[in-house]
Amino acid sequence: MKEKGLKKKKASILSVSPYQRRKESEMIKIVKEINSGMIAKRAACIKYGLNRNTLAHFIREYSVRNLGDELSDQLLSNMTAGQQSIAVEKKVKALTKALELARLKIDGLETMIKVAEEDLHIKIRKKRGTKQSKE
Repeated sequence: MKEKGLKKKKASILSVSPYQRRKESEMIKIVKEINSGMIAKRAACIKYGLNRNTLAHFIREYSVRNLGDELSDQLLSNMTAGQQSIAVEKKVKALTKALELARLKIDGLETMIKVAEEDLHIKIRKKRGTKQSKE
C-alpha cells in the first residue's frame, strides 16, 4: 500500500553534496551564464544545486561590473545566433542604464557644488593657475 500524503523528491546530481564549497572560477562561470542570458536564475539554482540567496550573493560579488570580459568570448561561442542577439541587447540596455545613472549623479554633484559656492560661500572648485602647497 502506498501512502497518499508523501511526495517523491527529485534526485539531483548535485544534491549529494549541496554544501560543497564552489571554486571562484565556477562561481564566475555561473554568473556569466546568467548575465549573458544563456540560463535563468531559477534554472541555474536547479542545475548547480544552489540556494537562491547563495546565487544572489554570487551575482552581487561577481557581477559584470566587477569582472572583465575574459569569459564572454567563450560564452558567446557556445551560444546560437538568437541567444547572442539577446545577450547583446541586454548588455546595451544595462550600459544605457548605467550611463543614465552616471549622468544623473554628475548633475546632482554639480548642483551641490553650485549651491555650496553660491549660497554657503564655500570655495570648492580649484582655480586653474594655483599650485599646491608643500606641506
